[in-house]
Amino acid sequence: MEDATIVKMGYAIQQYLEKSNIPSAKPKELMESLIALGFFEKDHREGQPLRNILRDLDESNKLYLLPQVEKEMKAQNIWWSFEPVKF
Repeated sequence: MEDATIVKMGYAIQQYLEKSNIPSAKPKELMESLIALGFFEKDHREGQPLRNILRDLDESNKLYLLPQVEKEMKAQNIWWSFEPVKF
């Protein structure tokens, strides 16, 4: 996915979090909204497409493109969550 598309997805995630008035969301909770907006075609394995993009961004040091993302390292996995950015 191109950087510009990822930035647009960040705005969509921010809107979702603000509209839902939730403090935090997991990737699988965002997928329905992101599919409706055309960022993904379908969800498989409960948020796997979004988690794949997050891993790619992390490997290329571009997580800053999605300022809402929080990364928590566990023993074997990474736990991803999204929190609204406060302006």
